Amino acid sequence: MEMLDKTQLQWLLAGVGVIVVVLIYLWGMRAHIREGIRKRQRRPSLQNEPVFSALDGSAASDEINNGHDFGGVRITPEHPLAKKALIDVEIRPIHREEEPLPPGEEAPVIEAAPVPETMEAAPVLEASASLKTEQPVIVAEPTHDSRKEPAMPEPPKMTVALTVVAVPVGQSSFKGPDIQAMAADLGFQIKANGLLERCTDNGNGEPILSMAHLRKPGVFDRQTMDDLITPGLLLFMSLPGPLEEMKALDLLVLTADQLAQKLGGMICDERRNRLTNQGLMHLRNEVVEFRRKQRAWAQAT
Repeated sequence: MEMLDKTQLQWLLAGVGVIVVVLIYLWGMRAHIREGIRKRQRRPSLQNEPVFSALDGSAASDEINNGHDFGGVRITPEHPLAKKALIDVEIRPIHREEEPLPPGEEAPVIEAAPVPETMEAAPVLEASASLKTEQPVIVAEPTHDSRKEPAMPEPPKMTVALTVVAVPVGQSSFKGPDIQAMAADLGFQIKANGLLERCTDNGNGEPILSMAHLRKPGVFDRQTMDDLITPGLLLFMSLPGPLEEMKALDLLVLTADQLAQKLGGMICDERRNRLTNQGLMHLRNEVVEFRRKQRAWAQAT
């Protein structure tokens, strides 16, 4: 019984010793691996390049499947120390040595991929190494297209019109001989355009007032003047004219009033509505606004 106890004790001690030796070996291997990692991190990477994948894709797969070499020890993902040894290592730099080419064989030339025809190539300036001085580059100044100057705005124009309607409306009319006699008294003359016009310079200058009748076509004819019967007359002036705007408006209203009194008619606006003081004030405001626009145009030009 004592011998058996001694034998068991010996085996127990031997087992403990083996375990201690294994632990010492593993601890030393771990320290060796760490030292290898530190040395590789300190190496200069001027002639080294990280390998992500080989040209045929075999190198990357071999590295992943076979693991990494550290100090002669290959550690794969299944290795017990993989979590500790590979925790800071994902890409291992390696040194590629250029293999000597066989005699008579030249290194392959890698050509750039052709540019598609659809893409417009940017201009490239190549400097010649044999030239000692740079040639001056002449840059053409951009030429501006000659643009036409904007056309000058036309001067403002305005026509002021009044009608003199026979009363009672629809039952009375003006006769040609009466119109011709009254027009002559007021200084109107029949012109080539068929209108009765009052002009400057004793009838030979620019027209101040013009007159037409309210029956189509509205113009006067010397040959049929005695047979003319019309429901009214149209008296109008064009601005700008030979007279100042407000003076011309006053002359227009005064002439219309004289025609209405002599022929027995009523002064109306251009739509044959009876002219009231409010309508007359509206005409004066329109003429004032026209004069303001005309002065603004004169200053702009």
